[in-house]
Amino acid sequence: MKKFVETLMELKSTAAFIFAGQIMVFSIVQMGQGLGELPLARVWQSLAIAVITALLQYVCFSDAVIHRMRYALRILLFSVPMLLLLMGFAFAFQWFPTDSAAAWAIFAGIYLFVLGALTTAFEIYFRLTGKRYQQRLETFRSEKK
Repeated sequence: MKKFVETLMELKSTAAFIFAGQIMVFSIVQMGQGLGELPLARVWQSLAIAVITALLQYVCFSDAVIHRMRYALRILLFSVPMLLLLMGFAFAFQWFPTDSAAAWAIFAGIYLFVLGALTTAFEIYFRLTGKRYQQRLETFRSEKK
């Protein structure tokens, strides 16, 4: 039960960060287009996407569901369904003119750019964190001798 509650809290935190980020991006785009306030429907869409994304991240990037999978495969396993999810929302809620091939190309380009930027940022963070923990472990081992 404790592990379930911990996992639920982790999912809630992840979904909250994703939701906050989406609302900031949508608000900036909305203001940039001179449209004023963010529609309530877009807020609900963002909440649904945030919850689904948090669950997808948990499935793809934790060892709780998928064991011993290379990180590149995990990214692929996450990114394809995520793109399909966003495309489904974009189409269903008419985020842009869905009959325009150029609009879809721009949408896919933005998705790939954001995916690449976030993947790179996480890779840098994990490498720096790993080096820091490795240094602490070496210090601990040297003091123990």
